[in-house]
Amino acid sequence: MRPRASALALALAAMASLAAAALPPQPQKTSRPAADVRLKSPIKITAERAELERREFALYRGRVRLVSDDMVLTGDRLELRQPGQGQFEARLTGAPARLDHPGDAQGPPVTASATEIVYDTRTATVDLSGGVQLARGTDQLNSGSVRYDVDARRISADGANAGQVHITITPPPPAKKAPGTSPAKAPAAPKRKSRTSGSKKPE
Repeated sequence: MRPRASALALALAAMASLAAAALPPQPQKTSRPAADVRLKSPIKITAERAELERREFALYRGRVRLVSDDMVLTGDRLELRQPGQGQFEARLTGAPARLDHPGDAQGPPVTASATEIVYDTRTATVDLSGGVQLARGTDQLNSGSVRYDVDARRISADGANAGQVHITITPPPPAKKAPGTSPAKAPAAPKRKSRTSGSKKPE
């Protein structure tokens, strides 16, 4: 009985190894390196009042303006948290708070206003909530909440509280005609000769 059991165990092991070899390799999940989202330049903040409670937390009030790389955020109140490794989370509130992201080769400029704007450099995302009005180029979007991926310039909108997302897409203007060109005119029809009343027919 023992030789049969050993042979059965070997057969099961061989089948398991074949099944494992037949399965496609699973892709490994890779986390985004911190260097990819690390700030490339210092952030600049202006406000009427500032309270620095700890090294990781600061509170700014009154006409707040935050400039980070090419992103500009403005509002009435800013809570700034710095978890470390050169990253930060900025929470702005205002009536309204505003975002300005100039355009580049990847896409047109993006501007937005909302009651609250949260910018997290660790994920390079901006979450907007409360009466969001966003413009990307000439397109307009109104929604309860929006998530904006800064690197990919991707916008995800949610109506929030059974609301709806309203989007207005403006078509591009018609192409302008080259100067000096005009539409071709149809050739004029030949004029027919009319006979006079006093003429005689030839005999």
